[in-house]
Amino acid sequence: MREEEVLSRWDESLALLEAYEPLLSPSQQGVLRMYFRYNLSLAEIASERGTSREAAFDAVKKGLAKMRRFEKELRLVEKTRAAHLAAETLRNATSLEEAKKALPVLEEAFEDGI
Repeated sequence: MREEEVLSRWDESLALLEAYEPLLSPSQQGVLRMYFRYNLSLAEIASERGTSREAAFDAVKKGLAKMRRFEKELRLVEKTRAAHLAAETLRNATSLEEAKKALPVLEEAFEDGI
């Protein structure tokens, strides 16, 4: 896997964690925080939690799968990114037509509480 792909997946995982962390169990929150936010290795997480490296890997894998299911249903990360792009478009608009293109995306984001 290329470095860009790894970083892209890492960024995606962090965005998922930011959006869906409150929906995870306290145990899943802890493991995913250690792995993605604090950049601990699986061995370090296992040592911290008193489990095996395989158990830490399984917890990360299951937590990511759960957050991806949430994203598939709720699309919070997708909508947040779209809202940021629409806001940027609005900031840089040089005509009323360009600005109007951003409004539906922003309205949807506000309706969804983003």
